[in-house]
Amino acid sequence: MLRRIVVMLVIVGAAVAARAQTEADAPAKKKIMFGIQTGQQDVTYQEILSIWKEAEALGFDSAWDFDHFAPIRGDINGPCLEGWTLLSALATHTQKLKIGTLVTGNTYRNPALLAKMATTVDIVSNGRLYLGIGAAWFEAEHVAYGFPFYTAKERAERLGEALEVITQLWTKDHPTYMGKYYSLVNAPFSPPNVQQPHPPIVIGGKGKKWIMPLVGKYANAWNVPIGVTPKGIKDRMAIVQQACTEAQRPSCDIEIQAFLVLYSITDVPLAGPALRMGARLMTDKRIARSVLAGSPQEITERIREYVDAGATHIIMNIQPPYDPALLRRFATEVMPNFR
Repeated sequence: MLRRIVVMLVIVGAAVAARAQTEADAPAKKKIMFGIQTGQQDVTYQEILSIWKEAEALGFDSAWDFDHFAPIRGDINGPCLEGWTLLSALATHTQKLKIGTLVTGNTYRNPALLAKMATTVDIVSNGRLYLGIGAAWFEAEHVAYGFPFYTAKERAERLGEALEVITQLWTKDHPTYMGKYYSLVNAPFSPPNVQQPHPPIVIGGKGKKWIMPLVGKYANAWNVPIGVTPKGIKDRMAIVQQACTEAQRPSCDIEIQAFLVLYSITDVPLAGPALRMGARLMTDKRIARSVLAGSPQEITERIREYVDAGATHIIMNIQPPYDPALLRRFATEVMPNFR
């Protein structure tokens, strides 16, 4: 009997050890980050500052503004603060949040200027900046302020050159670069970024032909535009991985940021589907399927679809008037399900 017990203990011990080794060998699960985006139209600086401080206190990981000079919804004549100067101010009133502009329109600034702006905010924030950048899309804004809009192809080409300029300024000593659209000549760049070799570059966009290859070549993170489905994420990441390999980057471990819309958390039955149907009628199905509304469990399940598709950072647009209670419910009833 004693021998039988000893044999059983040995077998059980071996099984436990084997399972522990299997778990140790398995890839570690990535932490799921959560952030908010407060597009700064129709809202005051103090209101934005207050909700950013609330998000930081609640344990959110990141906060973002947008890069527009006029409202992108509703009355184009409404108030709208400039994104980068706002970001620098908000950096001085937060301590832990990762911060960024989601995303900078490349057509609005020379890339060397943007590199200096970004480095300045990285220093002001003590190394908390993401550089969010995209090809730009809001044609009415370009027309109103005299920014050339270009074709979609040229905007993508300009974005590619801008990324080359920025990364060279951040990683090379006095780089010289002669492109089709931008150039550098023995360009000085000091002081350096706090984050080395540079702040993470986030590219926003979904174009399979021109934008996703740039994500693979230059980005540390891809911001998935509102409306892209979990399947769409997987399809595009295959393009990203191929471009990353072709660029011979040492690591293709690219952060995937799912951009969604946090509308409401309610325990009223069927409220979530009803709100999404309303959003579909008022806007389009692309935006409607990215709306988070309903019970904490319903919202958790919706986010889980994006996490299962590879997303590791959930960024939620919230609309004014900002509701701290909504963020509190999300932080206490949804975020713990992923941590």
